[in-house]
Order: sequence, then C-alpha cells, then structure tokens
Amino acid sequence: MTFLFAVIIALLASPQPAHKFHVSYSRVAVEGTTLVSRVRFFKDDLETALAAAASSPTFSMEISQKQDSLFLAYFSPLFTLNDGSSFLTGSIIGSGEEFEGSQAMWWYLVQYEAQSPIKKLHIVNKLLVETFEDQKNIVQVQHFPSEKTWSLYFVDDAEDYDLSFN
Repeated sequence: MTFLFAVIIALLASPQPAHKFHVSYSRVAVEGTTLVSRVRFFKDDLETALAAAASSPTFSMEISQKQDSLFLAYFSPLFTLNDGSSFLTGSIIGSGEEFEGSQAMWWYLVQYEAQSPIKKLHIVNKLLVETFEDQKNIVQVQHFPSEKTWSLYFVDDAEDYDLSFN
C-alpha cells in the first residue's frame, strides 16, 4: 500500500507532458495609421528561442523592460510588416502569461504607427522556425472600418503574404 501511494504521489507531482506541436498565433488589427498585433506562444517554446538569443541556458519568462527589449530584438527581424512605403517599427505595450488548459502561454502586444493610413501590408512571419522544424505561425488580420478579415498560415514554403485594404 505504501508503494502504491508513493507511485500515485510521483505521478501527480510529475510535470505535465510537453505539447506535441509548435505554433504561434497572432491577431492583427489595422485602422488608419495604427496597427496592433497580439502574438501568443507556448511559454516553453518562447523560452527556448529567447534562451538561445540571450545565450542563457537558464532563461525564464518574466514581465520586465529588459525582457521586453530581448523579445523585441528577437521578434522584429522575424515578424516584419511593410506598408508599401516602409517597414513598420513596433513597440511593446503589454505582455503576460495565461493558460490554455494546463499549458502555459506567453503573449505580447506590439503597436506600430505608419506615416500615412495603411492601405496595403506585406507580412513576413518566421517566428521560432530557427528553433523548431515543425513550427507553424497563424496570423489573423482584421482591417477597420471595413471589418475585412484574413487568416494566414505561415510555414516553410509560405513565409510571407501581401494584403490590400482598398
């Protein structure tokens, strides 16, 4: 009986199994000259990528300016937005942890400002592809006031898309 009790305790105390796939999910809202993107990752996937970027094997996600800077340095060359006249530069306006069932997720809210109203957009998304060979990235874009929406699926042979809001 003591052995069975010990086995049950060990099973309950063991960590949750890792998720079986690698995906990021972004929601992008475009209105006038402003674009806001909320991008969400499995927390352990993002920690793995940022640990490599920071050359820190003990890296752990936290809300801090230092970590926001590290994330933006990683994120900016891999998630690019061009409005047809220039690349847009993002700034972090929020971040945090949430749970999807038992899986820890991490999100960032990134805001971009264009010089003139955004009428078209070229999106490149290569997030985490250097870390996971099966990485998939999903981006949902919604334009206002038209309320047109696009759902984009980024994989090895489809890393960029062009959208027109006319």
